[in-house]
Amino acid sequence: MQSKYSSRDFYFSAYLIAKGCKLQSHTQDRGKTTFIFDNEIISELSDNYYSMGALIEPIAYGNALKTLKSIIHSTNTNARGSYENGNNFTDN
Repeated sequence: MQSKYSSRDFYFSAYLIAKGCKLQSHTQDRGKTTFIFDNEIISELSDNYYSMGALIEPIAYGNALKTLKSIIHSTNTNARGSYENGNNFTDN
C-alpha cells in the first residue's frame, strides 16, 4: 500500500501538482483545506521547495494555483473529494 502525504500549505500543494504529483483527494474542516497526495518523490521536492532551490515552470504553477482555488471555492458542500484518472473529480 502506498503511503499518503497531506499538506495544508496551498502554495506547496500547487508546486507539487505543477511538478507532476497526483492530487488524490482533499478534505475541508472548519474552513481549512487539506490536500492529499501519493507520497512518491515528495521528500525531495519538499527539500527543494523549502530551501528555496525549487525550479518550476511558471505557467504550470499558475494553472495549479487556479485548480486548487477552484477546489477550495467550489460550491459543492461535500467536505471530501477524490480524484480518479488523473484530473477527474468524484464526490465521496
